[in-house]
Amino acid sequence: MLRFLGTRVISVVPLLFLLTLLVFALVQIAPGDPAATIAGPDASPEAVAAIREDLGLDRSPLVQYGDYLANLFQGDLGTSYSTNELVLDRVLDRLPRTASIAALAILFSVVISIPVAVVAALKRNTWIDRLITSTSVVMLALPPFVLAAMLIAWFSLGGLRILPPGGYAELSEAGFAEWLRFAVLPAIAISSISVAELARLGRGSLIDALEEDYIRTARAKGLAGRLVVGKHAAKNAAIPYVTILGLQVGRIVGAAVIVEAIFNVGGFGQLGVEAVLTRDLPTMQGVVLVSGLIVIVMNLVVDVSYGYFNPRMRTS
Repeated sequence: MLRFLGTRVISVVPLLFLLTLLVFALVQIAPGDPAATIAGPDASPEAVAAIREDLGLDRSPLVQYGDYLANLFQGDLGTSYSTNELVLDRVLDRLPRTASIAALAILFSVVISIPVAVVAALKRNTWIDRLITSTSVVMLALPPFVLAAMLIAWFSLGGLRILPPGGYAELSEAGFAEWLRFAVLPAIAISSISVAELARLGRGSLIDALEEDYIRTARAKGLAGRLVVGKHAAKNAAIPYVTILGLQVGRIVGAAVIVEAIFNVGGFGQLGVEAVLTRDLPTMQGVVLVSGLIVIVMNLVVDVSYGYFNPRMRTS
């Protein structure tokens, strides 16, 4: 198992290198001159040139990339052009908000999709299965930002008015119950498509597993239905499910950009939008880098989980 884990960790190194290269390329391919943006529209050419020299933008791209990597190893993501704050501080200030809502969205995705998939697989070709399948199709077609607006209309501005229409409550300050009141609607909006995809995939994977010969053998031996489904079929159906679950992390981070703006969460996604609007390239780099790291780490976790669900992969 340790060899399997080490192999998977080593395979991430080229991805990390490629990620840093792509993030650095943002500065090189972005239109405009960062030095001119910092200096302002009325700055003289001499002032712009001085800023370029101070930022190191007058050096070759190879030297700039080396400096960028050296700073990364020291935990330095640069300084924001718009606020003059350390990018790392801005990211660490905003990321917990998005991370907490994203974690709740992933929890919703798993807790809802697994029982729905099991029911649909066990009741396949019945009206229950058709209802679940058709509902998932509607959810797949419904953009998260549209669902977010609908949730606000129903639960915040309509007759119910039981949840706030926006804002955010810090978990450490307001407590779990108050945090949940603000986080539940954004989490539902972000997780809607993931729930639909995972439910459909889980249903198909479980149906395929239930048709395998070893399942027929287990049933012929008189094993209880719950044991056959829960222990034997579910574990083999879990590999494609976990694979898609890992990919949903990138979708959830992407959906958070728009959904956070609708709910005025002030999280990591909004930080990226603000950086684009103000042409704050270091902050843009930091947002893209951290987003990429999250996706890579989650895919590594998924890769490692294969060793649990399929012991034969530990020797590959």
